[in-house]
Amino acid sequence: MSSSLVQTAVPIVAYCASSITMTLVNKLVLSSFQFHMVFFMLAVQAFGSVALMVLANRLGLNVKYRAMNIPDAKTWFPVACSQAFMLYTGGKALEYLNVPLFTVFKNLTIIAVAYGEKWVFSAAVTSLMLASFGLMVLSSIVGAWNDLTFNGWGYFWMSFNCLASAIFVIHMRKVIKQVNFKDFDTVYFNNLLTLPLYVVLSVVQENWSGFFFYYSDNAHNAELHSFIRGMLISGVAAFAISYCSPWCLRTTSSTTYSMIGALNKLPIAIFAMMWFPDPVSAGGVLAVLLGFGAGLVYTHAKNVQKRDVPQGAQVLPPPIAMDRLDQPDSSK
Repeated sequence: MSSSLVQTAVPIVAYCASSITMTLVNKLVLSSFQFHMVFFMLAVQAFGSVALMVLANRLGLNVKYRAMNIPDAKTWFPVACSQAFMLYTGGKALEYLNVPLFTVFKNLTIIAVAYGEKWVFSAAVTSLMLASFGLMVLSSIVGAWNDLTFNGWGYFWMSFNCLASAIFVIHMRKVIKQVNFKDFDTVYFNNLLTLPLYVVLSVVQENWSGFFFYYSDNAHNAELHSFIRGMLISGVAAFAISYCSPWCLRTTSSTTYSMIGALNKLPIAIFAMMWFPDPVSAGGVLAVLLGFGAGLVYTHAKNVQKRDVPQGAQVLPPPIAMDRLDQPDSSK
């Protein structure tokens, strides 16, 4: 195996592994324990991302970011807040929905972003994109129809998450031109600005008194240790995907990066079906396959559009990642 092939394959595998780990650990932390503490989990992820970015920078691992400063912080803070809302609603949706169904409905965010970009930036929507949107809607209908553990709260939070994700992506792309952020600037500012917000909201909104009372019982020691391990892995995974995304993008092409994002949804769904005890139906599997196909069609449509449009024209974004959305934009 040539060294160039290895150099390309390693970041791809690392990106896929970190993405799968992030989604599955989030689901584990938010649905498998007595207390489902979304804000605390997001605080751990934000702290892990910032701390490990600083460490990686000092170790010379090609992690460079702009120092925090008041002018950029003021400009970027509304974007960071919209990301916080997106991640919180995504966490709540993942708490109630199984992972395969979550991946199916996350595709609907692409439609919301596409038409939001058309309205804000006058981006074009091609016939091939419309075909992918049709597959996305069909997969969502099939998934909901075959949901054996229907939970209305999951669909409620998923609807808000799709809206919040679209607002975040469009808002970020509008503001990022003002501050001219690069690879890790976005990750650093998003996490550092929202970390205090997550901590305050966790203290105010989440049941810490019940948490300490419940886990003060030695009978729950094993569960507490599993909870702590899950949180720590979640924090490391948040940094890993923030590091592996630009690494993958730099060593491949934007087309390959977008395609990997679309292809990665299938192994995430398969691993979730194997790992979690949620019932699996033929209709649910069909919904995942339709959603997977829709992602591939949309990725191809976006790459065709990017190749055909004039230099400098607006193109629609790549498929939405389901783990964290503070990653580099492959459409640039």
